[in-house]
Amino acid sequence: MFAFIAASSIVLALENPLHDPDSLLAIVLLTLDKVFAVVFLLEMAIKVVSLGFVMNDGAYLRSPWHVIDAFVAISSTVVLFAQVSTANGSIKALLSLRDLRSLRPLRMISRRPGLKLVVSALVESIPAVLNVVFLSMILFLLFSIAAVNFLKGTFRACSGDVFNALSVDQKAFLVSPAPWDALSEIQRSWFSSSVCEGFPTEELTSQYVCECWGAAWKPVLSKNFDNVGSAMLTFFILSTSENWSEIMKAACDATSPGMQPIVNHNEVWIVFFIAFMVVGSFFVMNVFVGVIIDNFNTMKAKLGGDFLLTPEQKKWMEAQKSATRIGPIRILKPPKQQLGRLCFTIVRTRHFETFVMSCILVNTLLMGAHHFGESTQQLQATTIVSDLSTSVFAVEAAMKLLAYGRAYLEDRWNQFDLVVVVATLVGTIVQAFASSSVWTFTMAVRLVRVARIFRLVESSSSIRAILSTLYISLPGLSNITSILVLILFVYSTMGVHLFAKVAMTSNIDAHANFQSFGRGFLFLLRAATGESWDHCMYDLASSTPGCVSDPPYDPDMCGFSNSEDCKPLNGCGNPVAYVFFCSFTLIVAYVMLNLTVAVVLESFATSQEEEEEAILVPELLEGFQYKWAELDPTATGFIRADKMLPLVHAVMPPLGWCGIPLTMPHFLRYMRTLIYRLDL
Repeated sequence: MFAFIAASSIVLALENPLHDPDSLLAIVLLTLDKVFAVVFLLEMAIKVVSLGFVMNDGAYLRSPWHVIDAFVAISSTVVLFAQVSTANGSIKALLSLRDLRSLRPLRMISRRPGLKLVVSALVESIPAVLNVVFLSMILFLLFSIAAVNFLKGTFRACSGDVFNALSVDQKAFLVSPAPWDALSEIQRSWFSSSVCEGFPTEELTSQYVCECWGAAWKPVLSKNFDNVGSAMLTFFILSTSENWSEIMKAACDATSPGMQPIVNHNEVWIVFFIAFMVVGSFFVMNVFVGVIIDNFNTMKAKLGGDFLLTPEQKKWMEAQKSATRIGPIRILKPPKQQLGRLCFTIVRTRHFETFVMSCILVNTLLMGAHHFGESTQQLQATTIVSDLSTSVFAVEAAMKLLAYGRAYLEDRWNQFDLVVVVATLVGTIVQAFASSSVWTFTMAVRLVRVARIFRLVESSSSIRAILSTLYISLPGLSNITSILVLILFVYSTMGVHLFAKVAMTSNIDAHANFQSFGRGFLFLLRAATGESWDHCMYDLASSTPGCVSDPPYDPDMCGFSNSEDCKPLNGCGNPVAYVFFCSFTLIVAYVMLNLTVAVVLESFATSQEEEEEAILVPELLEGFQYKWAELDPTATGFIRADKMLPLVHAVMPPLGWCGIPLTMPHFLRYMRTLIYRLDL
């Protein structure tokens, strides 16, 4: 079934409302979709027959994962029935359920234990997350009520080409319009149209004057505080710190409904919005981090694999883990040749290693010093130093090859160094003899030398600890990343079916749209980082004058066709975009990314606890490693049984009995007793 789920997900990604419905691709995809709907329905029927439906223990619907499967299977069947019965108008309305097919990839979760674990943790955190959401909504409501009372109808201004062509005096009059009787002859000449002769007896507004002159009275921003709903949506966007300064600026410029904004008219709004950012963004929204991390730790304590062990047993297990992290090392012996012995002596000195590390650091800094407009002398100087560094690295590799022989290639750092040296030399030679068209390639090859900076990691224990912690957290991060990719996949396929036909705008352009699965995926990946997602949401939700709600296939229209002379796509927006983007931001930005933070923090905390509570300190393990190497110089991992007693006599407790008199019979008797206890 996993193969069917994966195949159906691929079909969903390939489906597109912009395809020609009579094309071979569209027909094949529709046929496959029907096949998958039947397969999933049959799977559900078989499981219901074998497990029972809902009443008995272990029944089909008793499992939350089966509920998801049943929902997807039934919705797919309903859509299939609606597609067959296209003649009935009421049944056509059921076709709107076809967007629910995007949930099919979620069925993969129940087939992967790692993904189920992450989802289980998320489900466990739902009550706490809902509490935070409720608290946030109360906060948004309080700020929204205040903002609506003072800012409703004020985020509008006179704009357009006609407004831009107005004189300075006309724009000043627009800000503070005066009664007709108070106008001069010049000012009255501005209103030559018969429509605008005289003014209404009620209060005169900038909007009336603007429309009299034929200009457009438009919103300053897509966001506004005209009602509580719009205000709460605006504050949710503010809580993500996305373009919050432009909203604050518009509020500072706002005057009153129907009046033209004035720059910095009321700067007290700065305090209002900064107060919200402190409380609503920095404080309340970061509560999500604490909730996710706290729930993560609770789940770990509840379901951890070692909760049945005593503290002593846990320490013993940790000691065994620490002991298994080290492996045998080879004791390198100097070669017999005089040149090799000399190189062996030199490369093993601390001064030589410090010199090489200094060359790596200097070479990296010089490569980072390249900039546009640098002088010829500077370029020549950096090139000379770079070539000298390359020579030093080549000599280092040659000396270590002479000193260590085959053992040189057994070390991964040495393998890395040799690859970098060879690649750099090849790039230098190619650059010297090849044409200028290969220059970019050779420079890219030479930039590989920057990677040698990772050699510094070897000499820094703190950096090694950080990298080790990140490495340990990779399994947990891979599960979270898989869920994140799955969420992006579901939202991308749903976005294509919902917004593929929406007309292009300044924000929905050739690079940010849902006209294909690939572009939609990249668009949502950008939105997950908070990059102008609010502007795109409003553009996808709004409708331009003359738009068509669901444009039929037209080969001459852009989107349906990629020709240069195509007509602009004229599809209307869909208000579902508000729910689409807000839910996506809440799930991805506030939950999934914070869960990633929780995993990394837990890995660092675990590493710190292991370091503080470790029975076998690194110095003791290193001493054991070297003592073992004396008995196993070729690093096979095995020693003779008669060598065990000298080993334990040479190693400090608890790994050995250094200073404690012990004979071989006593040692063997103790080992048999220990093995017997471990078996129990």
